[in-house]
Amino acid sequence: MSDASPLTFRVVVLMPVYEDWECASAVCQALDEQFRKFPRVEARLLLVDDGSPDGANEWIPFKRSALMQLAALRLRRNMGHQRAICVGVCYVYEHVPCDAVLIMDADGEDRAEDAVRLVELAISKPAAVFFAERRKRLERMIFRIGYSLFRASHRVLTGIPVRVGNFSIVPQRLLGRLTCMPELWNHYAGTIFKSKVSFECIPMDRGVRIKGRSHMNLVSLVAHGISGIATFNETVATRILMSNVVGLIVLLIALTTIFGIRLWTPLAIPGWATYTTGLAMILLVQLLGITFSLVFSLISNRTTMSFIPVRDYAVFVEKLENLPDLG
Repeated sequence: MSDASPLTFRVVVLMPVYEDWECASAVCQALDEQFRKFPRVEARLLLVDDGSPDGANEWIPFKRSALMQLAALRLRRNMGHQRAICVGVCYVYEHVPCDAVLIMDADGEDRAEDAVRLVELAISKPAAVFFAERRKRLERMIFRIGYSLFRASHRVLTGIPVRVGNFSIVPQRLLGRLTCMPELWNHYAGTIFKSKVSFECIPMDRGVRIKGRSHMNLVSLVAHGISGIATFNETVATRILMSNVVGLIVLLIALTTIFGIRLWTPLAIPGWATYTTGLAMILLVQLLGITFSLVFSLISNRTTMSFIPVRDYAVFVEKLENLPDLG
C-alpha cells in the first residue's frame, strides 16, 4: 500500500452478477458518476460472474471517468449469491491492494448514492464494518410476511436480530479474519456478526430494480434463510438441546404425576393412565433421540476440518477479464 498517496482511499466495489449484465452496467455507470465527486477515492469495480451461461455478453460499455478499473471474475459454475461474494472477497484479499471492500448488489436495489455514503463513513471510521439497514422495503406482501417469519425464527434460534443484507463496506484489515472463517462460504452478513468485529448499521431505503425480475424464487429465499441460521449452527444446536432438556424434565414430572394419581388417589379413570403414559413415553424417546443426535453432531463439528475460504476459493475461479468501456 506504499504506492498510494496518504490522501488516497482505495476501495474495491464487489458485485456478484448472474445474467443481469444490463443492470450491472447501469449500476456501474451510476457509481462512476457518484465517485466523480470524490477525487481522493480510487474506486475499482470487480463483478463476480456467477457462472452466467453467456458470460458478460450483455454488458453495455459506457464512458468511465472516475472508476480506475472494470473487471469481471468469472467462476467455473453457478454457486449462488453468497458463495460468489465469498470467492470475490478472498480474491480481493489476495490479489487487489485496497483500503476497503464495498459489497453491493448489481440490480439497482443498492443505490449508488448510498454506496458513496458508506465509503465516506469508512474513511471517517476505518476500523468498523458499515451495513445499510433497510428502512423501507418494496417487495410484495407475501415476501414481507415470509421475511418477518424468518426474522422471528432467526431471533429465537440464534438470539441475533436480522436487520441487514449484503450491502456493506469492510475495511481491508478485517479481510484476513473473515476469509479464514468457514461460515463465509454460506452467509456473508452472518459471518460478520459471528466474527465479533465492530459494525454499525446505517438506515437507508432500498432502491428499485432497474430491469427484469429477480432470480431469487421462494426455494432460493428459504435456502438463503436456512444458510443464515446455519451460520450459528452451534448456538442453534445448543438452544435446541436446552429446550429438549426442559421438555424431558416436564415429561418426567408428567409421568410421575400420572403414576401418583393412578396409584394413590381415587381420581383415575379406567384406561386413561395407560394411554397417557404411552403418549408421554413416545415423546420422551423422541426427545432423547433428538438430544443424542444434537450432542454427537456438535462433537463431530468440533473435530472436523471445514472448508477454509482463503485456502479453497481458487478452485472455483476460471479467469479475470477486463470489461470493455468507452473511456
